[in-house]
Amino acid sequence: MKIFLTVSKTGMAKFEKSYMAVLEELKAQGALVETTLVKTHLNKTPKLKAIMDLTDSEDAYRYVHDSAVRQAILRSDGVVIEASYPSFRLGFEAFFAISAQKSVLVLSQYRNYAHLIDQPHFFGSKYTPFTLPDEIEKFLRHIRQYKLRNRFNLFISDAHKQFLEKTSVQHKLSKSDYVRKLIEKD
Repeated sequence: MKIFLTVSKTGMAKFEKSYMAVLEELKAQGALVETTLVKTHLNKTPKLKAIMDLTDSEDAYRYVHDSAVRQAILRSDGVVIEASYPSFRLGFEAFFAISAQKSVLVLSQYRNYAHLIDQPHFFGSKYTPFTLPDEIEKFLRHIRQYKLRNRFNLFISDAHKQFLEKTSVQHKLSKSDYVRKLIEKD
């Protein structure tokens, strides 16, 4: 199972130990991890690998880092965000992952972000070093169980299509997510 782990670069000084604990726990539970923490997400982006100090050469890498992160998210089965040091960038990455139909776990030592966003595959946890293994295990189990592996085409009437369009907007879900939710409910 491929997991993309992302953290706040600005929070590195204060939270590096916590970030590393999350990375090590993901690996211990069998996940293949690409991460911004040790920059493994850059290995597939030669232009970024060639730039030694990203902070001094912003013009040279403009949007390349963003592209590398988005590509890593798309390659993953799920995304873990350690957000004890929240940032605009992490929020964007969470939104992008949700938009790409990826399961997302946002971990924080201070807040449970799951109470802020109502999406079927968005999870959050206020964790401690003691609870971290359980939170990661639950998330990885969810990915194994609900990873969308099968494509299913369906013909429906115009009335059914209109109903799905209207209802999905009301529930703020995609039409596919709405149908999956109905199936899970039954």
